[in-house]
Amino acid sequence: MKWDKDLSTRHGGLSARDRIVRSLCLLFLVAGVGILILTIVYLFIESGPGKGFPYRVLDCFTGEWQPLATPPKLGMAHAWVSTFMITGIALAISLPIGFGIGLFTSEIAPLIVRRLLTPSLELLAGIPAVVYGFFGAVTLVRWFEKVFQLSTGETILGAGIVLSVMMLPFIASTSAEAFRAVFREYRESVLSLGVDQLTMFRRVILVRAFPGLIAAAALGLARGVGETLAVLMLSGNTTAFPDSILSRGQPITALLATEIGETAVDSEKYHMLFTGALCLMLLVLLLNLAISFLKKKVYGTLYAS
Repeated sequence: MKWDKDLSTRHGGLSARDRIVRSLCLLFLVAGVGILILTIVYLFIESGPGKGFPYRVLDCFTGEWQPLATPPKLGMAHAWVSTFMITGIALAISLPIGFGIGLFTSEIAPLIVRRLLTPSLELLAGIPAVVYGFFGAVTLVRWFEKVFQLSTGETILGAGIVLSVMMLPFIASTSAEAFRAVFREYRESVLSLGVDQLTMFRRVILVRAFPGLIAAAALGLARGVGETLAVLMLSGNTTAFPDSILSRGQPITALLATEIGETAVDSEKYHMLFTGALCLMLLVLLLNLAISFLKKKVYGTLYAS
């Protein structure tokens, strides 16, 4: 009887309960996309659209930051260079280690080690950024002062190292899922041909898991570009243009966080800060779209062959 009642409530192949769930999922999707669009619109409005907007965008990537000069100089080139240097160092460290951890936890590690390692990675992801910042301040900063004979150990390199640790759990967990899915699909068929495990990993697993590894790198990149507090505490937070990884710097997120609280609303500096925030938002979106396009291209190339 209950089965007949469910059939009688069906409409277009879906029951009333299924239609409610589908409507809720659609509502959540629209809400998420709407919040993203509203955020971009708000940043665009607060950046002061008008005749001066293109010049602010140009200054955002080229000029130097001297807001107290006469006339004020509100360029953010130093901040973008610091951001790219710190994120590049973090990716260079966290990607190989994260991929190695992902491979180890997905296939090589014994079950008991896997059960211990997976929660540990999740715990790393849940540690607040300020804790990472304090840890780096009492370890790396002091160590850099002694080893490199610096007046202060706050450097681009130190911020990049700590940021790589913060990115590591996201890269490791995502790459582990990619490796696990490929191993599950190809392990038995490849090993049955008499291929050793190293060749299987190099010729089959790594190639087939490459789209998932791209997704892991994208997740880590988004995490790194948007980080504020830890890099603010460790990079030195100076407006000087960094000339090496041992220089002090000021990432764009740190610049926005430190300056917006003491800026008059609707001033030129206020509009410039929101222009920088808008450019950062659009940059992250463009990076995600580019990586998504690359991932689809790789999928198409792999499964077309």
